[in-house]
Amino acid sequence: MRFNLMDNVVMRAMGKICDMFFLNILWVVCSIPIITIGASTTALYTVMLKFVRNEEGYIFRSFFKAFKENFRQSTVIWLIIAAFGALWWVDFRIAGMMGAGIGDALRIIFLIIGFFLLSVTIYIFPLTARYENKISATFKNALILSIAKLPYTLLMVIVFAAAVLLSLWNTMTLMLAVPIWILFGVSLIVWINSWLLRRVFTVFEKDEENTKEKEEVEK
Repeated sequence: MRFNLMDNVVMRAMGKICDMFFLNILWVVCSIPIITIGASTTALYTVMLKFVRNEEGYIFRSFFKAFKENFRQSTVIWLIIAAFGALWWVDFRIAGMMGAGIGDALRIIFLIIGFFLLSVTIYIFPLTARYENKISATFKNALILSIAKLPYTLLMVIVFAAAVLLSLWNTMTLMLAVPIWILFGVSLIVWINSWLLRRVFTVFEKDEENTKEKEEVEK
């Protein structure tokens, strides 16, 4: 019995690792046109949020179904974020060219803005994957969660920023990081985030439960 149990655990673990590998490859392939990164990320979160709840089914079918259903909204969201990100980068670089006084002050301000821009980016695609809402409302909810769930926000930002910075540390780390990002990197970070988001999203799930209870009482 002990060996059978161990075999079962090992096989399930190997199965999940394989699923994460295939999901990462799907994300990379579907993100190659660049403009589709938003839809690809939403599809990855759609599957991964079920994955951490042990609710995943056929990952290929689920991924492409979510990719198709959320394509328009996720693409618009991605283009908005990309535009703000480009504008932030230009302003940050300009601030760095200014004098030590005002330049340093502006860079601190832009770093704070950059933190919240990254935080909103981290939240907005899983929100799109999990809930149906207007784009403006999704941005609003992402910003609210960034502040209301600051400890979780900090943790997710640190995980992402640390992975990127370590990858770009030098030429050697970049060469090692590229195949890791292609095979497992993105799905691993999304998996970690999805575990944390299970707790974050309890805010909305409790509201849904309370609404259902009220409707049942009124009936």
